Amino acid sequence: MEAPKVRVFRVEGMDCADCARKVEDALNRVPGVVKAEVSFQSGKAYLQLEVPQAEEEAARALSALGYRLRPEGKEKGGLPGPWRWALVSGGLLLAAFLASLFLPGLAPWGYRLAALIGVFPLARRAVATFRQNPFSMQTLVTLATLGAMLIGAEAEAALVVFLFLVGEVLEAYSVAQARRSLYALSELLPRRAYRLKEGGVEEVPLKALRVGDLVRVPPGERVPADGVVVSGQASVEEAAFTGEPLPRPKGIGDRVYGGSLVQEGSLVVKVERHPEEGFLAEMERLAEEALLKKSQAERVVDAFSRRYTPAVLALAGFVGLVLPLFRGDFLGHVYKALGLILIACPCALVVSVPAAIAAGVGRGARAGVLFKSGAALERLAGVRYVALDKTGTLTLGKPTLVRVVTFGVSTEEALALAKGVAEGSSHPLARAVREASGPKALPSEEHRAVPGLGAFARVEGKEVGLVRPEAWDLPPEVEAQVKALAEEGFSLSLLVREGVPLALLAFQDTPRLEAREVLAELRRLGLKPLLLTGDRETSALALGTAIGLFPEEIRAGLSPVDKLRLVEELAGRGGVAMVGDGVNDAPALAKATVGLAVAEGTEVALQSADVGLLSLAALPRAFRLSRMTMAVVRQNIALAVGLKGVFLLSTLLGLTGLWAAVLADSGALVLVTANSLRLLRSRV
Repeated sequence: MEAPKVRVFRVEGMDCADCARKVEDALNRVPGVVKAEVSFQSGKAYLQLEVPQAEEEAARALSALGYRLRPEGKEKGGLPGPWRWALVSGGLLLAAFLASLFLPGLAPWGYRLAALIGVFPLARRAVATFRQNPFSMQTLVTLATLGAMLIGAEAEAALVVFLFLVGEVLEAYSVAQARRSLYALSELLPRRAYRLKEGGVEEVPLKALRVGDLVRVPPGERVPADGVVVSGQASVEEAAFTGEPLPRPKGIGDRVYGGSLVQEGSLVVKVERHPEEGFLAEMERLAEEALLKKSQAERVVDAFSRRYTPAVLALAGFVGLVLPLFRGDFLGHVYKALGLILIACPCALVVSVPAAIAAGVGRGARAGVLFKSGAALERLAGVRYVALDKTGTLTLGKPTLVRVVTFGVSTEEALALAKGVAEGSSHPLARAVREASGPKALPSEEHRAVPGLGAFARVEGKEVGLVRPEAWDLPPEVEAQVKALAEEGFSLSLLVREGVPLALLAFQDTPRLEAREVLAELRRLGLKPLLLTGDRETSALALGTAIGLFPEEIRAGLSPVDKLRLVEELAGRGGVAMVGDGVNDAPALAKATVGLAVAEGTEVALQSADVGLLSLAALPRAFRLSRMTMAVVRQNIALAVGLKGVFLLSTLLGLTGLWAAVLADSGALVLVTANSLRLLRSRV
């Protein structure tokens, strides 16, 4: 037996969250399918297949329920939804209405024909899915239509079916638009690339590119794949997926994303990732994974909807079967009961949350905010504190060595020893030591790191370390130098050999240009920013003052354990969002109410975080988008419940008929979907 393989499929005909549940249940019962996950928002099914034959069995199982399973990339074009049935039913309804004006005797037959033809696809779907869901909307509409015809309300029966089919078409169109918007990023990649070869340039299809190829990107063209600039300078616009409106200058050594637009200048880029496996593909994958993870609001609404439908159906049974025994008017009460049957469907309520979450995730992907789950998007709206790491988050994360103060050794010897230790460390200060001009590193071995203290190695047979000065027992003259340099705002590292201080290395890191505006924007949103750093207090205060932080908002000299404890405390005082980029931030990112990692940071930080940020400037957008999405969720729930409640009451009072009951569901469904789509066009 082969190992389970994950395959991705498109599911056609799945137009509500209830449909997705039915599809998932059916697929999980197919022999050979180890696990099936279905997302209504993306319209996709993710199947772990034990044997290749299971794919055919899965397709047959869904076909019997009225759905179609197609491999991704083989989607069928054309208008979505049952538009042909709606067109035929509407045409017959119009003909019956005209007949009522000129040939009244034929009108009832015309209405019956319009109703029967329109209800046929609904009845077929209802029969196919009855075992999985006896209370589906198709079943309820079929019962209401046939019931209306039995009591002589042929015209209303035909109108109910037609309005429902139109609602399904509009709903399917809205869902298709949402799904297209969600994955519009993949369309940014060009169809061709200009690959450099000996003797000139050749134009090749995008799929022909390989890692290591050199491609030329002229002005006005999009970069075909993720890579590094090896020649040229240009202004590159990345607004489509970073949310940054202004183009950025790119030159030799800079990284560029596939899909970014070269506005001015020309670049030669070395391909580092295949176009189908690049940054845009990663964003789409993260969005899809996010849609599979339900938010708390979605789970609550699902639980409510499972109780709502049986309750309203029980009320319909009481109105149609019990009340006539005491109040008479059997046909009148049956008519009211048929209206209640239509109102019993929870489709609009079930869709209200996932539709908004999907739109929020999709909008975030185009604003430089990668939500990994709907729950993260939901939780972010409620946090009170924002804890920010310093190096690599509020700064560029590229400190440079600017001064070396030695104690009994030459500057050249101190640098050679320091570079030997730095060879085995990934810390930003170690990288700055390696990149500093001067002598080469001395041979080193047995590299190790001590959290909260520093990095060590054996150099020329002796233990040498780069450590935090405040964690070391310092002689008076060294301590005086540490104090003087710290007051100037430098980050410091102490070079020691066999425990003896040899030199102080002073570093400077440049604050991000957008840091001050980001902090100001966070305050305007009512959030309290806090700087958490392992640097000395004087260095942290110097940076904080430069970017607009107040002294009471700075926590300096923290170890990774200290950061973790502080984040736990803030999480219990109203919720905290932790923003970081390094390995030492990973525990705090995982423990925070919501962890956000800057995409330029380490892979460990990105994996530990709930949200990825393509830049620090995207941080306020993440909060605004989260709040906007949750506002839309509340609006959708109010619309769905409010319309159902209004028409439930008006039906019981006899003020509205069957057509209004259809509007209570189909109309609400279209409204909540359209309201959710607003997020895709919103400014964040």
